[in-house]
Amino acid sequence: IRSSLSTERHAASCMAPLLLKFGGAVQLKDPDCKLVIIEGLNRRNKILARVIAKGPKTSVFAPTTRICITNTPLCPIASFSMCNIAQIRDDQKVLDPYAGSCATLLSAAKLAPFCKTVGIEISPKINVEDVLKDFTVRSLPLPAAIVNGDCTDAAVRDRARAAVGGTAFDAIITDPPYGVRERTGPDIDPPLFQFIAAMTSDRNEGKPLLKKGGRFVTFVPHTPGEEVMSVLPSKEKLERAGLELIDAVEQPLNDVLCRWLVTFECTS
Repeated sequence: IRSSLSTERHAASCMAPLLLKFGGAVQLKDPDCKLVIIEGLNRRNKILARVIAKGPKTSVFAPTTRICITNTPLCPIASFSMCNIAQIRDDQKVLDPYAGSCATLLSAAKLAPFCKTVGIEISPKINVEDVLKDFTVRSLPLPAAIVNGDCTDAAVRDRARAAVGGTAFDAIITDPPYGVRERTGPDIDPPLFQFIAAMTSDRNEGKPLLKKGGRFVTFVPHTPGEEVMSVLPSKEKLERAGLELIDAVEQPLNDVLCRWLVTFECTS
């Protein structure tokens, strides 16, 4: 979300002493050095940074440009970040078990056009034809499959694996549903816990969902002040699923809700 113009002007004036140190004329059309102000990390700090490279233009994936519309679409910057953290490469197999409108798979297809993507989505409200159009209008390769069903259902996961030759995936990237309303009862685990339990079941049956060394990148909601391990399955449950927590980055969403961008690695 961009700051107001008055806030940006105030920030620029506060940085005047620093900017004066650069000296020389300002050339906006073809500058020798591009500087940007990164904000939104928290309510106080801002970072002055030099632009050294640019990735894909994320605005073409903005929810307002999409054909498949959902109530809570994933921000394209977030989906690209998740794919980068998962180290998506060509010829890999990528799964999103809570695919929604397939924002993560669009980003994966843009970053690695020769990867194979599969989405699982339980909601019958998602129009698969519209999802596929979002790929074709951007000249991106279509997903190997979009499986309608519950990702905690073993038969549904088998169908997802079958779409990529029956083998495990190289990466799993997802933004699971948030909130108590996403559970089926007050004592039922949230979706992420259920999915990790399903991964454990597959592993015990000798058909792991994620390859050894593969990454599982996901968002995990929490309230300010909560430690990351308090909103994740226990270390023992993660080990049974063959997962190890390797990174967690906190992102404030508003005054009452934050989320962790969590990265697991499959260790066995």
